[in-house]
Amino acid sequence: MKTALFLLFTIHGALFTAFAQDAQLVDSLQNQLRDVRTKKNELGSKASPLYDSTEANILYALSKAHWGNHLEKAMDYADQTLAISAAIGYTKGIGNAYLSMGAVHADKGNFARAIEFYTKSLDLFEEMGYKKGIASAGNNIGLIYYEQGNYSAALDKYLTTLEMKIDINDQTGIANSYNNIAHIYYKKGNYEEALKNYFAALKIREKLGDKKALADSYNSIGSVFSGEGNYAEALKNYFTALQLKEEVGDKQGIAYTRSNIGILYNRQGDYAGALKEYLAALAITEEMGDKGGIAYSYSNIGNIYSSMGNYPEALKKYTAALAIAEEMGDKAGAVMCYTNMGKVYIQQRKYTEAAQNLNKSLALSKEMGGLEMIQLSYQSMATLDSAQGNYRQALEHYKLFVAARDSLNSNEKTRRTVEMQMQYDFDRKQVSDSLSFAQEKAVGALLLQRQKAITFTGFGGICIVGFFLFLVYRSYIKQRLANQKLKEAQEQLIKSEKLAAFGKMATRVSHEILNPLNFVNNFSDMSQEILSDVVTSDTEEERNQHTELLLTNLKRINEHGKRAAAIVKELQEHSSKGTAHEFFEPQNE
Repeated sequence: MKTALFLLFTIHGALFTAFAQDAQLVDSLQNQLRDVRTKKNELGSKASPLYDSTEANILYALSKAHWGNHLEKAMDYADQTLAISAAIGYTKGIGNAYLSMGAVHADKGNFARAIEFYTKSLDLFEEMGYKKGIASAGNNIGLIYYEQGNYSAALDKYLTTLEMKIDINDQTGIANSYNNIAHIYYKKGNYEEALKNYFAALKIREKLGDKKALADSYNSIGSVFSGEGNYAEALKNYFTALQLKEEVGDKQGIAYTRSNIGILYNRQGDYAGALKEYLAALAITEEMGDKGGIAYSYSNIGNIYSSMGNYPEALKKYTAALAIAEEMGDKAGAVMCYTNMGKVYIQQRKYTEAAQNLNKSLALSKEMGGLEMIQLSYQSMATLDSAQGNYRQALEHYKLFVAARDSLNSNEKTRRTVEMQMQYDFDRKQVSDSLSFAQEKAVGALLLQRQKAITFTGFGGICIVGFFLFLVYRSYIKQRLANQKLKEAQEQLIKSEKLAAFGKMATRVSHEILNPLNFVNNFSDMSQEILSDVVTSDTEEERNQHTELLLTNLKRINEHGKRAAAIVKELQEHSSKGTAHEFFEPQNE
């Protein structure tokens, strides 16, 4: 969903919670919810409070499953989590509900409300002494500060979170904290410290054998090398990440990584290569129904068309991305769409339309309180002013741009120096342009006098016609070059179809196996909490009820474990016979 915000995705992934909804996970959770509610109704007043807390946990999991794509459903499940948790005095459930509400507001760009709910969650978890929840809430608050450009506050939260995770020996969390700390150094341009922390996260993830997280580390490291201009190393890390994502069948991760590769090709001027990667990412996100990913791909494709000078197609893609962002309530995505559209209108010299879009971008940026987006809006508005010859207004917008940028850097000395340089550059530019304008005016007057003195021999008319023919010919050449580049991109896509087909087969193998494993993991997590309640039960009746729920979950774990084993066995049999393609035929119909 690259512009500055979309570049952020190359470093930070889906910054808060933007991920594709797992339909099978949602179905599984809804089935669990139905079973718990049915059993609770059957027992009536004899039902243990465990049923209510279990229902709250499932509702929270359902809320999380809808983050990023279906925000209204996510909020509805969070409201239900809060209601049932408050009714039974389940503090952890209340904290989880607030945590989810904060995530939904963060997705919408309502940062103030997000901070409010995250803080409520943090306070409750601190009262409980629930360290894992404290770390989670603190980390999310750090993400808000990061998005707002308050890097010092974000770094403080990340360091506190790191200490908490070390205290509870949460190795996965420790790696995530190192990763977040690295993001801060990346944004500050301290690539050495960024790499140091990214590699610290990578080392832990290698020990854990978490391929999906490892791929994220390689993506981040690739982005650092890209920022340094070391494109060879950047591509090396991106392709390593892509291979890992394909091994685990992480479709969203594959789309995200291919977008990163496309961004790198775009920077190098390889528009055909970039377009190929963006279209591949778009196909994956459309298959998944990942609205945020679709909008992101549309914007990237729009950037390619804009670079090629095909402004009508660029505007179509930006408009499509904007429609999705507005549908999702994604203010950050809308900001970047408006900014991109404004830049295209400047190129087309449609200054009224450019001003309308850039003003919308600025208004939304201020509403969100995102300094990085505010500075981009002011920078684009200054470009518009300069294109119109309004240098005084351009200077004012540049000063506002510098002020926003310096708020990000928290460096007053730099701000004053750059502003003085800006003033000098603009004064010099204005004088230069004024002189050029005066010269042009004088030359025009002289030509007019000469023209009056020359008899109407038709020579002037021939020159004018020749000039316009030259303009038409130059426009024709540019359009032909753009068409040729697009044709090359399309031919390249056709050549890659066989490789893409092989990649899909590998992805489906992983997907077939991961589905039952996801169920096993989900039911295992639920069983751990139920087992804890079995041990702490006060009465034999409660213990029996807990044990019944636990046995039900263990039965499901066993069923899905056997299902995974059967899939592997079936695939092995096909492979030994040389008929592996038949394993996928039902999916290809």
